[in-house]
Amino acid sequence: MNNTKTPLLTVPLGTEAHDFARQFAAQQATPQKGKRVYFNTLAVYAVHSYLKWLGIETNLNQSDSWHPINQSILNLADLVLPSIGTLECRPVMPGETAFYLPDEVAENCIGYVGVQFNNDLSEVELLGFIPIMNTANPPEQINIGDLQSLDTLIDSINDLKDAKKAIALQNTQKVDTKSQDISLVNLSHWFENIFEGAWQNWDSFVNTRNLAGSFRGTIQLGESRIDDLETIVRGAKLIDLGIQLASHPVALVVTLIPEADQKKRVILQVRPIGRQTYLPQYTRLTVLDESGSMFLEAQARSADNLIQLQFRGDPGERFSVEVGLGVASITEDFVI
Repeated sequence: MNNTKTPLLTVPLGTEAHDFARQFAAQQATPQKGKRVYFNTLAVYAVHSYLKWLGIETNLNQSDSWHPINQSILNLADLVLPSIGTLECRPVMPGETAFYLPDEVAENCIGYVGVQFNNDLSEVELLGFIPIMNTANPPEQINIGDLQSLDTLIDSINDLKDAKKAIALQNTQKVDTKSQDISLVNLSHWFENIFEGAWQNWDSFVNTRNLAGSFRGTIQLGESRIDDLETIVRGAKLIDLGIQLASHPVALVVTLIPEADQKKRVILQVRPIGRQTYLPQYTRLTVLDESGSMFLEAQARSADNLIQLQFRGDPGERFSVEVGLGVASITEDFVI
């Protein structure tokens, strides 16, 4: 269906949208990059507002287009749809009849939305949607006349939701709980000094890497500090993000503190190791619940020597931890 034959949906661009766009544009090295980021930000925010109005969940903070490092090196206008994929929200200037596709598109991108600005950037028209083209030689541009209606976008989102639910149900029925995920880290084993895979208990991790005594440190807990007590266990693992952290190795540290009613307090830290004093700026630490939805996140500033998150969990509760920088990330899955 050619969406130019049907009325187009108009989305207003308010103060918040322009505040984000100005903030991100000001962080760019050149006026050209700043202008590109400004338009990309407005396009993403407009599609986010439209989907929010429809009750479809989005996550701006998890989108590459919302992270300063990615904005500076990639021409992305992506919007994350949790548990579904990403949408590329491509800006279209007044009078243009096509938009160019970036070389950098996320692997889980489901398609493109054309977002056309009016002259004073007070509102946009959502021109339509076209699914991702899984070909070896994707086109360099998409003509506006080739876009499909926004109904196609909503149908695609609903179809993907249904497909993922069906796959999840099928996997649950096929796989026994004990063998469901061989990479799952069972934190209850740590109290018996059993550490699987590349995980090590705290003392072994520190000693095998000849780390300074100050690295042993203490754990921050609210306003107080907890030293290495017999009542807690702590494990650590070296995090490898490839070239992103080639000269800045970091460790993911997990501390468990038994509490009442068999609950455990889980304290997560990302810390620099080796000769580095501070974490690379914008290093991310994210906690996801069993459904894959984010419920905690922290990001390193320019002079942070660690980032930390904590929560309480029940025995058998599952969660995942993601450590990332730029477009690179690793995920560890845990059960308490």
